[in-house]
Amino acid sequence: MTKKKRQKARRKKHPKRPRLPAIISGIEPYRSREIRGDLFRGALFILIVLSIKIGIEHTTFGKHLELMGYNLLQTQLSSERAPVAIVDISDLRPKDFVVDGEIITATPREPLQQAIEVIAAQHPKAIGIDIDFSSDSSPYILPSDREFFEFCRSLHERTGIPILLGVKRTIAKPAAEWLGSEEYEELAANILVPHDNQRMLYFLQMEEDETHGPASENAPEKHKPSRAMSALLAAAYGNETNAATVLQKAHASLINLFTTFGLIEKFSEKSIGGGLAVQEFLVDYGPLETIEKETIHTLDPSKLQDPAQASQLNGRVVLLGDATLGKATDTFVIPARNQPYPGVFVHACAAYTLIKAPLYELTGKGHIVIDVFLSGAILLAIVLLRFRYKTAAARERAAHGWQELLTLFVVIAALLVGVLSVRITRIMWDDFFLALILLVFHPGIEQKGEHLWARIKGRFGNGKNMKAAGHHS
Repeated sequence: MTKKKRQKARRKKHPKRPRLPAIISGIEPYRSREIRGDLFRGALFILIVLSIKIGIEHTTFGKHLELMGYNLLQTQLSSERAPVAIVDISDLRPKDFVVDGEIITATPREPLQQAIEVIAAQHPKAIGIDIDFSSDSSPYILPSDREFFEFCRSLHERTGIPILLGVKRTIAKPAAEWLGSEEYEELAANILVPHDNQRMLYFLQMEEDETHGPASENAPEKHKPSRAMSALLAAAYGNETNAATVLQKAHASLINLFTTFGLIEKFSEKSIGGGLAVQEFLVDYGPLETIEKETIHTLDPSKLQDPAQASQLNGRVVLLGDATLGKATDTFVIPARNQPYPGVFVHACAAYTLIKAPLYELTGKGHIVIDVFLSGAILLAIVLLRFRYKTAAARERAAHGWQELLTLFVVIAALLVGVLSVRITRIMWDDFFLALILLVFHPGIEQKGEHLWARIKGRFGNGKNMKAAGHHS
């Protein structure tokens, strides 16, 4: 017998067993149609949960949750020493001055001038005065104001140290009217503090002219934007030249990536009515207690020249303002703090934020991307896990079991990255409470939806069967 005949005979003796259909063997492979169905149902329920979240966000309950989240994030921020020093002028009480037969109450300028000169001798980066030097009715509050402004301008020219004077009442007017004359507009700094204590103004801009309406070819140019005290102090301080670490470079690259895709922003712009638009930023209140502890509570020139005090002023931006609670007329509620603080501390923390520790807030798109990512991660993990099981019933049981475990894992991971690591990421994910609550209840919402869908299908199916039976009868 030849070799070919022997091989042929061997093949005849051991014929291959025919494959049994999957339904006969009890094995139901995870087919592409079933995968598409699972992904479609999962995406549908993600959309439903996302719609619920957006609806809750606009309620009082949703806003309270967001505020709680923001306050918790603020407690996680570092309390490092800030390049900002405060000199308390609460003991320099306003006095009454007679101007053109009227009594005007204002802070005396001479003690301020002496203090500024002594502080400038300690070589700070800049000096800001948190007092409103603008006047409603006349160019200057006091007749001596022009002389005081000249002193500040000449001191800047002699020393190179910017002197910034607060402006509030005239801030929505043209720049030439901020401090009574165009020649002093470079001294003016906006000291308005928004009602939303989470934010600070970066600049304020007139959107339109009151007489000509919105900008057009015939309308005059927009007014020069007024920059906030904190923004001007930060600009005067400048950028630090320390070499960036590998982690800082990676963080900067990540921030640039998220910013490019519109997921986060450092500044947000909005209209506030009255033809005004503002650009705002979130404030890092982490160093608040440190700034408060290092506040200098004296204007005595001899004490300001003391080496211990002088070291607090050298190389830092210095703010003069009412820093004693009970004496300050402008106080604000600070996130995650039990008591209000004078406004000078808000300006100080805002300057620190711009100099050392900018915060980033999620845009509307960023919130949606995070919500979809968290739910989508669970959905994809469950779809991949289904491949391990050979029957549809086993896959369903495993999916319900794994979903709870995966949800817990994602919630913990989100808390670690989004909340506990906020001092590293610098991204304020303030609606994480609501996002994670809905994520936890997502399996329950999905199961309820599936039961409701099954009942609807059952009713429609029964109706069709009854019609078909009636037709055949």
